[in-house]
Amino acid sequence: MIKRTIIFLLLCLCNLGMVSCGLFVQELPNGKVPSSHSYDHFVEIKGINYHYTEYPGSGQPILLLHGFASSTYTWEKVAPLLQAKGYHVWALDMKGFGWSDKPKKSVYAPQELMEEVNEWMNVMGLEKVVFVGNSLGGAIAWNMALDHPDKVSRLVLIDAAGFMHKMPFPVRLAGLPGAAAISKLFFGRWMIRDILKQVYYDPSRITEIQVDAHYNRMRTENALFAVTALGQSLDELASEKYSERIPEVQLKTLIIWGREDSWIPVENGRKFEKALPNATLKIIPGCGHIPQEERPEETAQLILDFLQ
Repeated sequence: MIKRTIIFLLLCLCNLGMVSCGLFVQELPNGKVPSSHSYDHFVEIKGINYHYTEYPGSGQPILLLHGFASSTYTWEKVAPLLQAKGYHVWALDMKGFGWSDKPKKSVYAPQELMEEVNEWMNVMGLEKVVFVGNSLGGAIAWNMALDHPDKVSRLVLIDAAGFMHKMPFPVRLAGLPGAAAISKLFFGRWMIRDILKQVYYDPSRITEIQVDAHYNRMRTENALFAVTALGQSLDELASEKYSERIPEVQLKTLIIWGREDSWIPVENGRKFEKALPNATLKIIPGCGHIPQEERPEETAQLILDFLQ
């Protein structure tokens, strides 16, 4: 009887492991939004299909760019608030993220991603935008202002990369050899929920809809490969040499930071404010690494106040 009970428990544990195992996660195709809206669009550039969202308006164009392992979804609460004030709002899934293509034979270094964002802006006819970037997207934003100054009129840096001397643990983990294969073994909703808890200050604000939105994008074909490929290319962001160019940015800049950011501490925001000659720092208390998701109303209002 005891032996039979032990066997039964072992079978239950095996079944539980199979359910949570990434090998049993059904992949979704790239280039297709399962439940698309009027703001969802695709464009093919040099053989890569890019997903972007557009919220039309008669005012100044605003470009929103996501961070590491994120997507246009991160802006879905902020974009309509900016559009409601007349701005023409765009958001892009960079190569390797969201619903955009994730080719294996491709480079996923920050400089390469920035040049691809620039090419996408050329195709869209975008220039002199208010460039809003979170985390990695923030690093690409201030680099864009230096390398392609015709594209940017103002900057909004939200918990941006630039003065980092140590990558967050999940990013370092993604950069380890063999990380793509290992992550595929254990990938599931639990992993997305755990990462959201890391980048939020108040986990009670995390919803199942939000977990599913990030999870579905991360289970598209080659998504885990793209994340690990980028993770292996981010060492330059942690070098002192990388931050040396930041003071060259002369544009009027708004810096937004979650006071309780555990990935890129608020001290980095103060470094940006000190280094940039035309910058203003606004700190959101009780907020983590992605204010646009955790505190979208405050984030949108800070951007609107900055522009008006």
